[in-house]
Amino acid sequence: MFACMKKNISLLICLLYVVFYFDVTYAQTKDPAWDNKKNKAWGTEFEQVQIVSSADGEIQKAWYHQTAKKSPQPLIISLHTWSGDYNQEDPLTKEILLRDWNYIHPDFRGPNNNPKACGSDLVISDIEDAVLFAVKHGNVDTNNVHIIGVSGGGYATLLAYLKLNYPVKSFNAWAPISSLSDWYWESKGRNAKYATDIEHVAMSDGKMNWDELDKRSPMKLSVPVEKRKNAKLNIYEGVHDGYTGSVPISHSVLFYNKIALALFPNEKEHIVADSTIFSLLSKQINPAADILHKLNGRVIQLFEQLPGLSLTIFEGTHEMLVSPALVLPPVDENKNLQSLNILTIGDSNGAFDFGWPQQMNKLLPYATLINKSISGNTIGFDNLDQPKLNTLTNINRYLDSAYSKLPANADLDFIIINIGTNDTKTIFKDRQKEVPANMTALLQKINAYLREHNKKQPHICIITPSPMDETKIDQVKYGGGDLRIQKNNKLFKKIAAANGVSFLNTYDQLKIDFPAKTTDGIHLNEKTQFELATYILSYINSTLRK
Repeated sequence: MFACMKKNISLLICLLYVVFYFDVTYAQTKDPAWDNKKNKAWGTEFEQVQIVSSADGEIQKAWYHQTAKKSPQPLIISLHTWSGDYNQEDPLTKEILLRDWNYIHPDFRGPNNNPKACGSDLVISDIEDAVLFAVKHGNVDTNNVHIIGVSGGGYATLLAYLKLNYPVKSFNAWAPISSLSDWYWESKGRNAKYATDIEHVAMSDGKMNWDELDKRSPMKLSVPVEKRKNAKLNIYEGVHDGYTGSVPISHSVLFYNKIALALFPNEKEHIVADSTIFSLLSKQINPAADILHKLNGRVIQLFEQLPGLSLTIFEGTHEMLVSPALVLPPVDENKNLQSLNILTIGDSNGAFDFGWPQQMNKLLPYATLINKSISGNTIGFDNLDQPKLNTLTNINRYLDSAYSKLPANADLDFIIINIGTNDTKTIFKDRQKEVPANMTALLQKINAYLREHNKKQPHICIITPSPMDETKIDQVKYGGGDLRIQKNNKLFKKIAAANGVSFLNTYDQLKIDFPAKTTDGIHLNEKTQFELATYILSYINSTLRK
């Protein structure tokens, strides 16, 4: 048995050497995307704070955001990358502001190129101090505290899982480093600057202190099983990392195995087999993967899950998928983790890069969402004399396109219709009687298509067009449009009931404090687009529960 294990380990080492040595051109000239320490733009919504270290009294700085909501909100601790510090720009901040959660981005001794940093006891103390600072000063739901990190931040996340005392609910590590000694040789062989950083941490007089690296390596530390019985560790890694990125996927997979064995010592069948690891490393693809199972549009090459633990190897490189990064942790119920197929039909509010379908995409990370929103789109008018802006004219083409993007014999689960604003333009004010008739015709045309193509009936929902701010709109184009929208919304509700489809009145919810939700009176700002997406998501979730 021991001889067999020894043989497997030797084979793994040889394969790792072959796989990771080939890319010797991974130069030190510039930082990878997920270790970029140059961008330091922080908005006024974030406050720079100073935290006195409980370990040595040194000042540790952090960027901090406190929720303005009256009810306690989650706390996200976002950890900087290997070469970064607290000033490093964090792409999660935009998502934090959309939700208005509590947030802190601590320094924990800055770049990992000196003994005080790089997984030291001071690092763990600093992260704990940052958590306690945010809990003390913010309106925090103390049962809803989550740590997220990518690359060097993922490394610190693994360390926090093993050593932090605060009862964090989830630890979310993207592309983490788990063994410093392994990563040293991997970086050394590939001429990456990280080998020099590690030397600055644990080398003296030309001799590496391997024991010191082990003390700072998650793979070498004990697992506090009892302490983490109510927490969850989620590990995410792009399958091409180590080829096109700086951290081989073995760091993630082997650490997953370590925790799986610690949590379930008598159930070794749960660990990822050596043969699977070899295959992933050599092929950069899992031939047995379900190509229909995707995260943020990326094929999931390997997914393993146990109570309190998960591993996701996705089609990608050394990265964090920002859109689902705050959705995947067990923070709130404002999401859906099913593999749904959804067609959205909208106008300019849905066509923006930050529009409501794009916000829905974040909240449904495993879904396939086909967005057919076009600026200027109507229910049934040739807006601007353009037939392409007439949904009634183009609906069959929309449906053809949607089904072509799905696997063979797959069905749509939902069709979400959010149009009608442009139908109330001044130019169409004398044709308003046609609007409800066009909506009825649109529903009938959709159902006829489904029958003719032998498609399963999806859930169809009419979403009310959003309010207009009459003080801001272009009066020539839209004057009186808000009143016309209100009248049509009442008719849409009756039409939905008559045709057996759902109706969701988001107009009344968005109308609250609406002047702050738009700059031109028509288009919703990003935060309101997110708000609209949450209402639609609530409808989807409630429909699926029935």
